[in-house]
Amino acid sequence: MSQDGLVVERTGGVLALTLDRPEKRNALNTALLARIGEELERAARDSTVQVLVLRATGDHFCAGFDLDTVQADERSEDRMLREREQLFERALFLRDLPMPTIAAVQGACVAAGLLLSQMCDLVVASDDAFFYDPLPRMGGVGLEVLIEPWDIGIRRAKRYLFTGERIPAADALQLGMVTDLATREELPNVVQSLATRITDMPPRTLSLIKRSLNRTQDLMGMRDSLEYHFAMHQLGHASAESQALLHAAREGRPLKDYFRERDEGQL
Repeated sequence: MSQDGLVVERTGGVLALTLDRPEKRNALNTALLARIGEELERAARDSTVQVLVLRATGDHFCAGFDLDTVQADERSEDRMLREREQLFERALFLRDLPMPTIAAVQGACVAAGLLLSQMCDLVVASDDAFFYDPLPRMGGVGLEVLIEPWDIGIRRAKRYLFTGERIPAADALQLGMVTDLATREELPNVVQSLATRITDMPPRTLSLIKRSLNRTQDLMGMRDSLEYHFAMHQLGHASAESQALLHAAREGRPLKDYFRERDEGQL
């Protein structure tokens, strides 16, 4: 049963967290993010959880943060504190969980959805999925956690961030954002099979391997670079350019309609 848009299920050593707001394309709001945080903290304390799976109901994995819940006049300092707690710190907590994690992605994986999926150790995507960071098109300096350079390299990250283009699942596989590809119908079975194979491995050994690999990234400067990017992200929010774009977009039309009309030359 869904509570605050999240379904929690346990099968043996596999814990599955399912985003369950299909009518909103599983967009994240404050209540859902709080529930995710609670379950992640509970999982971190439970040594019997060997694999955590993050998945979603409906046609899409996650359309990002629910913009209907954002106050247009939110002060910069309040937004910074909210985004640090809800998104930045929660995403890194997901990354640092002691057990292996798997994201099962179908359809749209956008903005905050991309942030969550790429914090998982493994990403299994349906062949019709796509990954999309729309923030630069909206006058934002990327997501709160800029994982693209660490997943696909600096030059390729520039290519997609400078153009605001989507990354189809097949391309994401080649780039290294995705570890496994499946048809939409086979996605649940492929994820379950992968999770089962991981539970057959020694759990303490995998936990130590994961900790070592994450530490390697941190020693390469990942954690410091993410902190710096978060500061640039907040500065971007407050810029006159960003404010003008968002003001224009909010004048009687949804954001997605504004940017579609702009890109098609109707504005």
